[in-house]
Amino acid sequence: MSTIKFTSGAELPIITAIAVNTYVQGAQRKAIEIQMAKDAATFDALDALTANSANTAKLTLIDGDKQYVHDNYSIREELAVKAVEITPATDTAPAVTEDRLCVTLAQLTYLEVTQAAQQAMIDLLTLRALEG
Repeated sequence: MSTIKFTSGAELPIITAIAVNTYVQGAQRKAIEIQMAKDAATFDALDALTANSANTAKLTLIDGDKQYVHDNYSIREELAVKAVEITPATDTAPAVTEDRLCVTLAQLTYLEVTQAAQQAMIDLLTLRALEG
């Protein structure tokens, strides 16, 4: 079973994590759509966990003994319960769907990461100047 580990240390079991491209907050971005079983977490707990960008600044996808680290996925684009198609429809049977908790997290752009680092440096220099 695969899991996702958040910066805060919280871990949740996931069914899949899909890389997607999206347009959000005025920029084309890489994003990850994370799908999990409806009972893997409560909607409110997942909302609280992913609403805070500090929790999603570093995501680690764990699949057995392999770990994949994803940095700066700090913009929550979507949080929903979706009907996901498990088996496509055929000419003799309808599609099989399953309700899943889905959260899509978009990555900060290079410019946004650079600006945040510069702002942190400015804040530090300002603080030191004020201290004397």
